[in-house]
Amino acid sequence: MSLPLPPRVDPKIWQICAGPDVKIPKIHSKVYYFPRGHLEHACSSPTAATRTILDRYRSSIPCIVSSVDLFVDPHTDEVFAKLLLTPVTDQEPPPPVVPGQEDDDGDNLVSYVKTLTQSDCTRVLCVPIECSNLIFPKLDLDKSQSITVTDLKNQERGYTYTYSNSSRLHTGWLNFVREKKLVANDSVVFIKNSAGKISVGIRRKTKFTTDEADEGSENLTDEIKVLDAAELAEKNTAFDVVYYPTASGWRDFVVDAKTVDDAMKIGWKSGMRVKLPLKKYESSNSKMTISQLKGTISFVYNHSSNVPNWRMLEVNWDGLDIPQNPNLVNPWQVEVYNIPAPSTSSSTVNNPRLAESSSPQQIPHSMAGSSGPMSQAPSEVSSSAYPCNIGMQSQLGAQ
Repeated sequence: MSLPLPPRVDPKIWQICAGPDVKIPKIHSKVYYFPRGHLEHACSSPTAATRTILDRYRSSIPCIVSSVDLFVDPHTDEVFAKLLLTPVTDQEPPPPVVPGQEDDDGDNLVSYVKTLTQSDCTRVLCVPIECSNLIFPKLDLDKSQSITVTDLKNQERGYTYTYSNSSRLHTGWLNFVREKKLVANDSVVFIKNSAGKISVGIRRKTKFTTDEADEGSENLTDEIKVLDAAELAEKNTAFDVVYYPTASGWRDFVVDAKTVDDAMKIGWKSGMRVKLPLKKYESSNSKMTISQLKGTISFVYNHSSNVPNWRMLEVNWDGLDIPQNPNLVNPWQVEVYNIPAPSTSSSTVNNPRLAESSSPQQIPHSMAGSSGPMSQAPSEVSSSAYPCNIGMQSQLGAQ
């Protein structure tokens, strides 16, 4: 007997909860599936046996996105996506891409992301003035009001909303924190539609486990799911993948095919200077900082120049100690910057996705307007929290 499907989530609300840098792949779009990246995303410490099995399969498999489903996890309240991928060959013409439907209903959403403090998790939720003005009803000083907020599973919750020096949510808030098992540095995402309905989603800082004692068995189950998907992909049979966008970053193991193909046109070799853009959101609903990490390619893991491989570039980053960044990266993550730019427009092939400036910059960011889960590299890839680019493009360096 199959388990019931988890609750579906409206695409706009899903995107806001997932984060501004997550790009949902379009149905019928062409992507690459990377089994090693899938394993990194699903398992924090995969076994050597699982890595050995994946070494027998192709490092990357071109696929068509046959379906996209957006859900909320009934146990953790995190949003996740489920893709049906169909392996293809170059001889098969892809079907026409289906445009996104996130703007079809005409509903204008506004949102605010509140990163929780220890006090928020043990007393009351202090609501920043920007959030109060954007989401919650206007209150006079020393007044209170009962409000209703709906979670992503469509369960309504009542709170007492007060204003006394600062806006706060009281009655019912701690019950919400305990039920969702929220901790400091997790985030809640408040969303209001054009009719005034307020919804709340969750972004967790670290991977949620229902029982630490079962973490080992859960990891093993995840490994089996990855192996099952990789085996079907190797046989050119349609398969499902599931991934969770988290606040601490994720591995993008389903990547837009053009992005990968453009990166593979570059003749990667040792000695090349590259830079990697790092994005960081400083605080709740605030500005995003982009900085450039620079380094030198020391080795290229690639048996065929035409076959994209996961983390095929080994880079020695400038600086003595950069533990939060991996030495092995993907070609579509970095940009060669010591080659003079040609005078023609063809210079964009070096990776048009990436930021051109090498100095940190501040970019205003509003969740309300957001459009919102590999090479013969060594199998001992670091499991440090680090995202890449998943057909959906993920947040880099958001710790």
